[in-house]
Amino acid sequence: MKKGLTKMGALLLAGTMVVSMSGCMRTSQKQETTENAGSTAASQEESVTQAASMKVDTTTPIKLRMNWWGGDSRHKATLEAIEKFQKKYPNITVTPEYESFTGHEEKVALGIKSGNASDLMQLDWSWVSTYSPEGDRFYDMNKVSSIVNLDNYTKEDKALFTFNGKLNAVPISKTGRVFCWNKKTFDTIGVKIPTTLDELLAAGNLFKDYDPSYYPLVTKELDRAFLMVYYLQCKYGKDWVLDGELQYSQEELAEGFDFLKSLEENHVIPTLEKIAGDGADAIDTNANWIDGHYAGIFLYDTSVVKHAEAVKEGEFVIGDYVNMGDHEGGFIKVNQAFGISATTEHPAEAAALLQFLVAEKEGVETLGDTRGVPTNKEGFAMLDLSGSQVAQANKKAVAWCHAQMDPTFERSSFTGADGTFFNALQLSSYGESDSMSCAQMLIDGLAEEAGK
Repeated sequence: MKKGLTKMGALLLAGTMVVSMSGCMRTSQKQETTENAGSTAASQEESVTQAASMKVDTTTPIKLRMNWWGGDSRHKATLEAIEKFQKKYPNITVTPEYESFTGHEEKVALGIKSGNASDLMQLDWSWVSTYSPEGDRFYDMNKVSSIVNLDNYTKEDKALFTFNGKLNAVPISKTGRVFCWNKKTFDTIGVKIPTTLDELLAAGNLFKDYDPSYYPLVTKELDRAFLMVYYLQCKYGKDWVLDGELQYSQEELAEGFDFLKSLEENHVIPTLEKIAGDGADAIDTNANWIDGHYAGIFLYDTSVVKHAEAVKEGEFVIGDYVNMGDHEGGFIKVNQAFGISATTEHPAEAAALLQFLVAEKEGVETLGDTRGVPTNKEGFAMLDLSGSQVAQANKKAVAWCHAQMDPTFERSSFTGADGTFFNALQLSSYGESDSMSCAQMLIDGLAEEAGK
């Protein structure tokens, strides 16, 4: 049993500490009103003037820091791209700061709050509104538009990251979650890769009959949150949150928790206690994933590469969506964004690094699809994605998923470690709380998020 699960007050307090550290959060970005239209226009005019005078310093020794998270493939590609950037600009030294996703947001939040953030940061899309609701924590990209070609992004993409007339970030890629499978394991056991919920449930029992240590699907807490909402969207065809309001009743949410319990009971997914006992922080480092005992996963298309490369025993394939109702469930969202710190001493050079990575041939081809299918128009045109599993997965996600994710869903205080949804999923899996109680936790938690 995970230590402290029964002490929900303390857990929820811990879950809110990151939020209080990072300042207030909003469910949707701030809209321009008649009152602030004048100041916004003035800000935009200032940005245009400053952009015209911005030039990259190619002589003075300059040091930049770049921060990102990811797996080995992304780390390797980014380090190689940084080396090529430094050859183009010999006077600029880039210090890389990278790690896995676990604990990463807390470090980014602390850097932003303390004024010590990296010059260039890879950001989750929801962090921009979370940590810069007034648009003042990230450098206004409009001011470096002579270096970063903003015409490569749609008006909608730029609007998503614009606060008080300041463009705080630019999107890297768009993404959705897809089902991926270890075909070799399914073939060995003699089970068809599932495309319906009935087939998925049947597969669980067939896997158990073959060997109880094998499971057709593995999900940690965040994966379960997405899978539960996917099931509800497939069944009811409703948005998760619309205009800041949860669209599901307590009874419907309870159905979602019951659905996850049915997957455990039918040996489709291991319990969270079982996964915790595996001793791995992430699925791609879990020995049961690596050797094919866990034969399926529901993950972002941008995470395909690291999970595929981790499989040593098997054949990693992108599957079709599992039909769980009369509707097509799942979220589509801007996956990540690049932002420049508002406190950077070298905005032009940080912008040059950004432009090199997303819209210059050497940088774009070196990064490839390690951050997904590029949103940048020039960058996308430079890549041959014909053999890319990421592109294959992305194509399926864009075709299938129609619901836009609400920014509250991926907040640390909601789905992060010790967040409301995270805790409810643990309580359910460990048998510490019933489905209706867990559903009420979500209702209360979302009400709290809406008030932030």
